[in-house]
Amino acid sequence: MYRALILILAAASFFTPFASALYVEVPDYHSGIASTGVKDTINGRYGDVIFATDGGISVYTENGTWYSVNARNPGETAYGSLAPLETMVTAVALDPDGRLWLGYPNGLQIGDGTGYRAVKDLDLLKNLNVNCIARWGDEMWIATGRAGLHRYQDGEWTWYKPAGPENLGCYTIVSMAVDAASDALVIGSESDGIRVLRDRTGDARFEQVTYGSDTLRRVSGVRVDPFGGVYLFNRTTVLHYAPDAGVTPVLNAGNLSAFPVVINDVATTADGTLYIASDNGIYRWNSSGVVRHITSGDGIRANAVKKLFVDAYGRCWFVVPGNVGYIPPTAGHATLDLSAVPVPTPVVTETPLPQTPVPAATPGEAAGLFDGVWAFFEGLFGAVNSG
Repeated sequence: MYRALILILAAASFFTPFASALYVEVPDYHSGIASTGVKDTINGRYGDVIFATDGGISVYTENGTWYSVNARNPGETAYGSLAPLETMVTAVALDPDGRLWLGYPNGLQIGDGTGYRAVKDLDLLKNLNVNCIARWGDEMWIATGRAGLHRYQDGEWTWYKPAGPENLGCYTIVSMAVDAASDALVIGSESDGIRVLRDRTGDARFEQVTYGSDTLRRVSGVRVDPFGGVYLFNRTTVLHYAPDAGVTPVLNAGNLSAFPVVINDVATTADGTLYIASDNGIYRWNSSGVVRHITSGDGIRANAVKKLFVDAYGRCWFVVPGNVGYIPPTAGHATLDLSAVPVPTPVVTETPLPQTPVPAATPGEAAGLFDGVWAFFEGLFGAVNSG
């Protein structure tokens, strides 16, 4: 029989076109995760797990306690005194020295051992909206807006523009992972497919990843495989890619359920088990197929699972609307124990609705000579308009 702890629901805010006020949640930043709007998750250097959320940075410590900081609630962390640039944190990473890098919709923040320095210079980042960050050896790679990719090494910044001579070929990069087995960086873009960079010591040359004649333009997710290679995925398919072996199919949505499901994320355990987040719960998959299907009835409270992350202890963290929790590592399949994450009941304050209209969508960029000009102005607009 399955056994589960009931997860604590976050209080919800409701908005209708006829409302006259917007209700803002102000959680207790010292007792649980700041928000269930999780954008990124990494293993920390002290046995902790670090969450980048739309409510700030939250840290689950080795002894099972929580603390959070954001722009309105700065404080001391295990990584130094931190006053985040903004409430929303879009990306988080550790550099080779174990210092924290934080990405925001309007800049980058880098730990320097005693405090943090902000990077909001359009000469360094051609767009200030940080999509994702990855460490590769002694280098930090940062994807921003629709401006391609940036590399930081030994105080030097290099920009790889989408239509540049290095053959990046991607505007909006949304995920990156390093294949430790081949020491290659694999990147996933919003609509321009998958690229791999095999050599970080010489001149950069990105290669397009293909599967037969398929350029994988509809595949954007990249997640590391601890056994070598990376997993690639979109809403219907999971593939495996290794630079030396190429792309091989793993599963499609029809292998998970007879009814249509949408794949939202994947994560792998140290024993090779693949967890798949879907709009119909979490599936555990191995070479024989689905070995477990975890749904709201088992305690995760909602079937729409948005994100997964397997930490250094083998716990599989999951994010569903209003809840965050984890599945502890288990040796067998007889029981299922789900652990809850506190999401404190917020203090509700009433503020007037903003009167500024939503800006129109930015049209697509021209290629070639205009890449740098467009990236500059896009970043400038982001710097002016971000709150």
